[in-house]
Amino acid sequence: MNHLTMTAEEWSIRLYDQPDGYERRLPYLAIVRVKCLNDKTVYLCSAVGRINRKAWTQTLDLLRKKGVTTVLLERHGRMKTIELLQGSSTYEPNTDTSRTA
Repeated sequence: MNHLTMTAEEWSIRLYDQPDGYERRLPYLAIVRVKCLNDKTVYLCSAVGRINRKAWTQTLDLLRKKGVTTVLLERHGRMKTIELLQGSSTYEPNTDTSRTA
């Protein structure tokens, strides 16, 4: 007997300037690929477009609501780690992974 399981390994987060942008197939302002490394850790990559601070905070809040606690990304050629604080709209400032490892 076979037992199958399906897991999410990748998400896309798109930024729109209007409600229901995805459903209405409007052009997005920005998009980022989210690779799920495990249940709690994701890697953000392949970002296109520009986002403001509010959209960045909303992105981190969305990830937090999905159960993510650690966000990895490359910024200016250096790997960064963001630890999301559960139950709030705050996060620990970016840290260099070479200093936290």
